[in-house]
This record gives sequence, structure tokens and C-alpha cells, in this order.
Amino acid sequence: MFKRTVLQGLSAHLIALTVDILVGVGLAFMRGSLEELPGMLIMVPAFLEMRGNIGGTLASRLSSGLHMGIIEPKLKLSKELAQNLIGSFTLNLILSAFVGCLAHFMCILFGFKSAGLLTLFLLAVIAGVLSSLILMSITTIMTIKAYQKGLDPDVVIGPYVTTLGDFVSIPCLFLASLILIAVGM
Repeated sequence: MFKRTVLQGLSAHLIALTVDILVGVGLAFMRGSLEELPGMLIMVPAFLEMRGNIGGTLASRLSSGLHMGIIEPKLKLSKELAQNLIGSFTLNLILSAFVGCLAHFMCILFGFKSAGLLTLFLLAVIAGVLSSLILMSITTIMTIKAYQKGLDPDVVIGPYVTTLGDFVSIPCLFLASLILIAVGM
């Protein structure tokens, strides 16, 4: 049992590290957007960390629900699953708005140029909603499928979801930035 748990955790972390390298490459491709929307780079670390933390928490809650029998190991929307998803989405939305506003005020505090409060707010909220919907769907499916296959989602899914949060969030930030640039913000 110990050997199996260690192997599951180790393989999950190695895959997560590899994906994080790819996320860094993706961030490098966003250079133009980062230059056109000053202050965006300041929000990136908090935005990524928030996604991983909330996604990891959702996976943990779902895993605990599966282990305790509160959530059925089926891909159907039960009351308990819906409550967890709504809570996760609400937290993502509120914290995304906070990160966008905080990025603007940090720019002002440290004398950096800012794209503006509304622009950074909208950037964080649009990217937050997009990435949240994608990440919650994938997290739910991965957690239930891992449990169905006899894996311990607490050991396996955590590293995947936190890394997946980065992997999903960078393109969503990029897409949100393109939307805002296109509308002239």
C-alpha cells in the first residue's frame, strides 16, 4: 500500500512539473498582451496560485465526499456535487475580482503603469470565469474517474489539479486580454 501511494504521488508530481514548464512557455507567448495591459503581469502569480488552490480544494472535497459515500462515484449532478461546484465557482469569482483590483492598487503603490482598475478587474473576472468553468469540469471528472479506477484521488488528483490550474489559467488570461484589447480597453 505504501509503495503504491508513493508511486502514484511521484508520477503525479513529475507530470505536474513537466506541465508547469509548458505553462512558463505559454506565459512567454503572452508578451504582447503583457505589454499592452500593464499590471497584468503583477496579477499572474496570485491568479495562478488561486486557481490551483481552489481547484485542489474542490478535488479534496470531492474526494472526501466519495470516500465517505456522500457523493456517488458517477458523473451525475447530485445536490452535494452541485453545492461544491457552486461554492468553488463563487469563491473563484470573488477572488478573481479581488486579484484584479489588487493588481491595479499594487501598480499605483509601487509606481508602475496600470491598465486601469476597470480593465484589470474585467481581465481577472473574465479569465477567472473561463478558467473556473473549465477547471471545475475537469477536476470533477478526473476525481470521480480516479476513484472509479481504484486510485486515491487525495494522492493523485491534487498535484494534477494545481498544475492544471496553471495550464488552463494562462490561456484564459491570454484570451481575456485579447478580448479587452479588441474592445479597446
